[in-house]
Amino acid sequence: MLTEPLHHAAVELGRRLGARVPLGLPAAAASETVARAAAVAATRIVAEAGPPRPATWWWWIGYAGAWAVACGAASSLVDRPGFPWPLAAGPAAFAVLLVVAAVLVAVVQRWLLESHGDRAASLARAVAELAARVGLLEAQRPGRAEPAFPLAVAWPRPAPQPYGVSHRGAEQLVADWMRHLGAFDAEVTRFTADGGVDVVSAHWIAQVKNLAERTAVPVAQVRELAGVAAHDGRRALFFTSGTYTAGGVAFADRAGLSLFEYHAEGGALRAANAHARVVVSEGLRPPA
Repeated sequence: MLTEPLHHAAVELGRRLGARVPLGLPAAAASETVARAAAVAATRIVAEAGPPRPATWWWWIGYAGAWAVACGAASSLVDRPGFPWPLAAGPAAFAVLLVVAAVLVAVVQRWLLESHGDRAASLARAVAELAARVGLLEAQRPGRAEPAFPLAVAWPRPAPQPYGVSHRGAEQLVADWMRHLGAFDAEVTRFTADGGVDVVSAHWIAQVKNLAERTAVPVAQVRELAGVAAHDGRRALFFTSGTYTAGGVAFADRAGLSLFEYHAEGGALRAANAHARVVVSEGLRPPA
């Protein structure tokens, strides 16, 4: 349950972020764009308007004071002439108790700080969720002006397909993966005589092979896509539900192709060579 200040801050954040969403985005992309920006800002909002961090520093000041008193009392007793040394067991026992107290204080302090961190994280998630809902409504409001400082577009991760995909469905799935990775204009081609290219964007072309599990893409098909890319001028991506031969991976590494293996049922995408790992890590960035 959000407090009134946090609720107000979340609503205001959602309105601001929604107003910065670029016009014309599909609902899924607009929602993901707002949600990512809200998640980043929510932590700061909770830190400013949420519950304060527990102040435990004064515990240790009091603890240091107890040590000072104990040491002073022990010193004054020991300095007295004829001090009976068997009584030194009393100050020693008190020192042991202080050490035990320090351990207990440290444990309680850690528990309090962890509890505060968990509470702050829970509040940040609630703030982000509310801001994302408000932001999507603002992004879809009719008549909204084009933002002067638009948010960076984010495309949602493709959902798992429990029953698999057809060959055409695999092409659409790959287009969604390319949008998620940053090629927001990726589209499935409408022509059959496309040189083996199934998905295109301004800077990328992709071939899709929807194969049986553990079926390897022949190295010849990887070479063919490299030739098409060299003629086309755009970067090449290869997606398959199967695997690649060692020769295909080695050739793709030399030729600059990115090889991916998708798992439609699990909603997963795996980089099959070094170039693809860079794409997964950094996204599909336009060539410099």
